[in-house]
Amino acid sequence: MGKIHLKLSGQMLHAYRLEFVHPTTNKKVKFEAPLPEYFKEILEKL
Repeated sequence: MGKIHLKLSGQMLHAYRLEFVHPTTNKKVKFEAPLPEYFKEILEKL
């Protein structure tokens, strides 16, 4: 298997979902973010 050369400008980190208790309101907050397109493209190459 040959090497795959990728042009990356940083780390490949992504959280699909973040959930925590807000320190002031004590309410649970939840954020979701889909995988960015350039992540998908790199994953296809791998």
